[in-house]
Amino acid sequence: MKRTSKRLLAALLAVLTLFSVLTAVSSFAAENDDVEAVAAAATEEIAGEAVGEPVGEPVGEPVGTTPIDPTNPLEPEQQQDPEPVVTVGNIPYLNKTTNNAKSIGLEWGKAEGATAYSVYFCNVDKTTSYTKLGDTAKTTYMISNLEQATDAVVKIVPYTIKNGKRYEGEAKVMRTATKPTYAKNIQRLYTGSYIYLHWDPVARATGYKIYRASKDTNYHYKYLKTIKSTYMTDYTAVYAHSYYYKIVVYRKMVTGVEYESVSNNITVMAGLSMPGLSGSSRLYHATLSWSKHRFANRYDVYYASSANGNYRYAGSTTGTSFTTGRIGGGKTYFRVYPIYIDYRNNRTFTGTSSMIMVTVANSMYGRNPGSTYAEVSISKQRMWFYKNGKLLVDTPVVTGTKNYMDTPKGYFTMYQRARNTTLVGPGYASPVSYWMAFSGGCGIHDATWRSSFGGNIYTYNGSHGCVNTPYNAVATIYNNSSYGTPVIVY
Repeated sequence: MKRTSKRLLAALLAVLTLFSVLTAVSSFAAENDDVEAVAAAATEEIAGEAVGEPVGEPVGEPVGTTPIDPTNPLEPEQQQDPEPVVTVGNIPYLNKTTNNAKSIGLEWGKAEGATAYSVYFCNVDKTTSYTKLGDTAKTTYMISNLEQATDAVVKIVPYTIKNGKRYEGEAKVMRTATKPTYAKNIQRLYTGSYIYLHWDPVARATGYKIYRASKDTNYHYKYLKTIKSTYMTDYTAVYAHSYYYKIVVYRKMVTGVEYESVSNNITVMAGLSMPGLSGSSRLYHATLSWSKHRFANRYDVYYASSANGNYRYAGSTTGTSFTTGRIGGGKTYFRVYPIYIDYRNNRTFTGTSSMIMVTVANSMYGRNPGSTYAEVSISKQRMWFYKNGKLLVDTPVVTGTKNYMDTPKGYFTMYQRARNTTLVGPGYASPVSYWMAFSGGCGIHDATWRSSFGGNIYTYNGSHGCVNTPYNAVATIYNNSSYGTPVIVY
């Protein structure tokens, strides 16, 4: 009885338990539309429990799953492959290939992994910032259009680009500079018992190194002195000796390195100084005269519109006077330099000049002839013809016989012109090809019967007052003049 009751009680508990499970399973199956599968699963679970199988945590990872990378927040199927590791090596060396006043050439060693290089430049004299000049796939680069004597830093950065991203190696940096320009406009200010030179200052120059050569040093340059100023006085020069000076501009950097310019040389002869000048003017010309210098065998003449202006070359002479060609009127400044030419050794020495101001006349006999006219100098036995201010003819002539039939002096104009005519006078009849009368029976004409012109012919075999002119010269004058063209005779 008792055994039977216990069995009934156990059976009743089993039914109640099954009923509870089925109720839960039915509810779950209603959501999943698979009641039988769920019920079977539940039956198995209960059966398992019934036989006393333990329920524990699963060992290992479920088959077919992918572990989640805790550093990548994306879902497993969205996670990306890690970026490739890209390295760019260092530039092994950086050197200059060229270095002058306006450019710096560079070359460097190839960096491992680099496909290009960025070039940067910093002008230390003006800034502490770099300016990017450009990129290049080469290992050479020319930096141009720089200022002379510039303290600078260059930087080369190697790099490559992968998947649109730039990867750089370590930059290579070099401190450098451009060279100074050479000394310009070196002038001999005095070459007497000592030698005094001057030149234009060079921007950012630290100083100037002076070297000298002479016959005593077999013409080899030797260091003389270093100076900060732009003038040099050599008190060791010996009078009447010749010297060669070399001026080197340099700049010293903070690194202690000195950058030097190419040298500029000048030759000087101690004692070769120009004596005083005197001057006069006549109708757009200036005439200068001086005493002969004991060493000079040539004199060079220059002129400018102001004392410190830009002097232009006027001409040279071996004598002690010089008359310029046509130059502008008004105040004009002249410098005359004595020159000594050593023909034996093929060397030329320029001395120091004297300066004089001459007011150049723009009229004669009270009248301005304009820019087209003929000009005749009786003392020089020469004629010049200008057209629109340009010299077309410069020719020797023969004027009237001196003190017998002198050519009249004054300001005249051409009043008669003829081709292939005959000039008739007391005791003569002379056929000419070109005739231009300017005063009475006097005119400019060809004289084919003469074999020479100029000099002192007019003193013993001059004309009857006309200006006898070589054929080609008179043809040019005739073809470029007209009635009313001024003729000035003095």
